[in-house]
Amino acid sequence: MLWRRDALAIPSAPVSWRSMLAGVDLMRGYFARWRERRGVHGAAMRALVAGAALVLVATASARAQNITDNEFKFGVLDHDTHLLEGKEHGIDLNPEVNFPSPVSDAWTATMPWYTQWFLQPRPTIGGEFNTSHYTNDYYLGLNWSWWLTRNILKPDDGLTFGFFFGPGFNDGQIRALSPDRKSLGYPILFREAFELGYQITPKYGVSAFLDHVSNGGLAKENQSINDLGVRLGVRF
Repeated sequence: MLWRRDALAIPSAPVSWRSMLAGVDLMRGYFARWRERRGVHGAAMRALVAGAALVLVATASARAQNITDNEFKFGVLDHDTHLLEGKEHGIDLNPEVNFPSPVSDAWTATMPWYTQWFLQPRPTIGGEFNTSHYTNDYYLGLNWSWWLTRNILKPDDGLTFGFFFGPGFNDGQIRALSPDRKSLGYPILFREAFELGYQITPKYGVSAFLDHVSNGGLAKENQSINDLGVRLGVRF
């Protein structure tokens, strides 16, 4: 028998269950509207939702440990990956510098535990340089990074997760002039990035990486670019 939520009647159901079902409907509607505004569909939308879920997992712990070190990263990315409905081509070379968080551990420790996870972002600057003369992107913003778990295979290793948000400045086409280019709408876009990494030693780490740029539906043309790849990190 197929279960239909709209046919289910539980007069004595706890309020918490009814609230949960209402919350599911609310979130479904929110993501549908957000998807239309951002120009995100299909596989790209699923990837971004998975990234958002990882943010929630990373920060769910009351004692989530922030990563605040100075770090240089270099990535090799599939530009506008066709796994996520891409049109453009080539490889992006991605140098990035994460500066130490200006917020001290001592001050953060004085704040309520449920706020500590977002109080120590690292100022970040970087670029994505396309090797096939498609869109280049230059960005700055804030990067929140956390330890998911530590001492997995040996002392001082561990799994990490990071989330970036900030503006991206591109040299792409506002309105595409050929079928293998994206109509970006503006030269300045919103940029989000998600990164799941393995810290091999206190100095070196590797990670899987996904980023997304679009104008958030502020322009008529709003075709996003999504890069997917791997990165090497070196901490100082």
